[in-house]
Amino acid sequence: MTPDQLVVLSVSARTEVADSSLVVRTAGIASGEVFTQAGFRSELGDAIRRIHSLGLFSQVTVDTTIKADGVNIVFITTEYPRLKKVIFIGYRRIRLKDLESRVKAHPGEVLADKKVFDWKQEVMELYKEKGFLLVQVEPELSEPDSAGQVLVTYKIDEGDQVRIRNIEIIGNEQFTDPQIEIKLRNRQKTWYRKARLLEDEFIKDLDRIVDFYKERGFLDAQVLDYTMEYDQGWVSITIMIEEGTRYYFGAVSFENDSVIPKDRLTKLVGFREGAVYNTKLAEKALADIYGVYSEEGYIYAQVSPVEEMRGDTVDITYSITEAKPALVRLVRIEGNEQTHDKVIRRRISSLPGYVFKRSDVIRSQRDIFNLGFFEDITLDYRPADTLGSIDLVYRVKEKGFFGTIGAGVTYSAVDGITGYLELQQPNLFGRGQQATIKLEKGGRKTNVQLGFTEPWLFDTPTSGGFDVSYLTRTYDYYDKQEIGGGISVSRPLPLDYTRAYLGLRLTDAFVPPASISSGYKPSGPFNIYRDTTHKTAFTPSITLTRDSRDYIFNASSGSAITYTLSTSVGDIRYHRHVLDASHYFPLFWKFSLLGRTRLGYITGFSDADTVPLYERFYPGGTGPDGVRGYPDRGIGPYEAGYAVGGRALALFSLEYKLRVSRQLSFIAFADAGNTWNSIGQFNLSSLKRGAGIGVRLEIPMLGLLGFDFGYGFDREPGRWEPHFQIGRTF
Repeated sequence: MTPDQLVVLSVSARTEVADSSLVVRTAGIASGEVFTQAGFRSELGDAIRRIHSLGLFSQVTVDTTIKADGVNIVFITTEYPRLKKVIFIGYRRIRLKDLESRVKAHPGEVLADKKVFDWKQEVMELYKEKGFLLVQVEPELSEPDSAGQVLVTYKIDEGDQVRIRNIEIIGNEQFTDPQIEIKLRNRQKTWYRKARLLEDEFIKDLDRIVDFYKERGFLDAQVLDYTMEYDQGWVSITIMIEEGTRYYFGAVSFENDSVIPKDRLTKLVGFREGAVYNTKLAEKALADIYGVYSEEGYIYAQVSPVEEMRGDTVDITYSITEAKPALVRLVRIEGNEQTHDKVIRRRISSLPGYVFKRSDVIRSQRDIFNLGFFEDITLDYRPADTLGSIDLVYRVKEKGFFGTIGAGVTYSAVDGITGYLELQQPNLFGRGQQATIKLEKGGRKTNVQLGFTEPWLFDTPTSGGFDVSYLTRTYDYYDKQEIGGGISVSRPLPLDYTRAYLGLRLTDAFVPPASISSGYKPSGPFNIYRDTTHKTAFTPSITLTRDSRDYIFNASSGSAITYTLSTSVGDIRYHRHVLDASHYFPLFWKFSLLGRTRLGYITGFSDADTVPLYERFYPGGTGPDGVRGYPDRGIGPYEAGYAVGGRALALFSLEYKLRVSRQLSFIAFADAGNTWNSIGQFNLSSLKRGAGIGVRLEIPMLGLLGFDFGYGFDREPGRWEPHFQIGRTF
């Protein structure tokens, strides 16, 4: 060794609780290593930094002892204390659990200075979000106990919530202060507004002012400055702006376009020459042009709007580079842990080898979502290795509850309180098959049901299923018992969103004589005693349906139209027709409007055929034939004080809905409906009207829960009627 060299004789560490060997390993200096004098000093500095980076020590020093041509190294550490508990003092208008959720402290964790500071910032941020901009938070640490743990106490002085006394805008000549301020999140105090100052939103409000002007033609508008004057929990805000010149739309032209005709592109431009320039309209026109090219497969097309100023007029030229239409190279499914890939793939319209179309992708997402197995479906576009191609990745998030094995209680006005035991699996073995075993028992209903449906028979879009059931139900003045079974098949038709269903059902039904009310007296043709013998019915049916709803379980757009013709031969002879049409109109934000019409007619094949009373229409209450504001089965002809139902039905309904989420909706509704003994008596002026409000909530493992409160205008006297349903009765 040279005189300038040192050999490390030993390396050790002095700690309080931490493992000393961890410190030695982290230092990275081993016995026997040789350093120059300069290299030794540099390596010691690096070792101290590495030890400190562990986050366990507030201070790290080193003691070196030189012996002859060697050196002994001892690292001396001062450890951070460990946390015992975090305590908050002085909070009054913020809940303790909100404070704890922001701090997220865990007993026993290392309590570094930065962590104490970060927790303080989280507390202050929480208060500022609530409008307490004057809050003061001071942390205080106790002395370590025998285990080296400390209490951290945050002393909170909430101060007053900062409220906006007034907002004054200077420089606005074209618009008044209220016209501008209505676009802001921060608004000045009124009798109905608390006007808390939201500090984070204020900077965005300045951008909102600029956007307000740009949407009205003032492209050069800008916020010059602002001031805030605080006074005992109040703030007065002054915003200085410069409006600039108002601009107008000029001529619109297109360059280099060939695939999409110019007249079609021109129709996408939602503004006319001479109109006030609006940035939102200009952005929408650009998005629509991109959209029409995407629909034709040109997803790599480039559309560049070139704006030229002529005084106060803006001419726009859209320079278009089309490239080639993209082909779908690969379709991948991700996120499905239980559902088989092919169950999802058979719902996808954007297939490999096909030209990419945006409408196919949107349709695919809708069809996958309407399977009912997924909480969310997102799409990821990935450019493929092959030039001009694209890979599509459908990423699904499965619901936490696929099927249910449960027992509980349901309630409806028709059936009362009913207990049930049910095994329901809408996605059996992840193959999309549906299986149901259901047992229900209550004071007015006994039901045993077994069913199975295969939605994709023999790997074709044909579905098939069967069910068997036994049902006993108590009505106002009689009971009905029925045992039956049926099979059904369905297949899509060439018309988009349309499907045809064929059904075949065999039932045996009768009314037990002992169940008929002792006070019942037959009246003319309405004689329930005719149905006290077993009657077998063979009922084929055909159903045509077109369903374009965006989400079948809680729709806000699209439509659903269904026509069903069923005929009964055997001991019971009739033909029944039911047309049900619903249309959903999206409005603004999360609001939508539903319009529904339901028409029905049932009659025998000849005058000698009598339609049983239990097969007739009984509108009222909720359900398919519901008219809210009236009791279930409470509308229609009566004979001798007993409901006998009708053979002709007409129902109309409007619902104004706020869909807060896919699981929660609030509605306001208006219903009208009635039933008559013959088509000749059909009269829209005799419809029974009802209106009210309601709520719908989808609860995992339970189903749909709803409550409606309706007022029947044509009841004597008119009154409110509650409608409550829970569980499987929807």
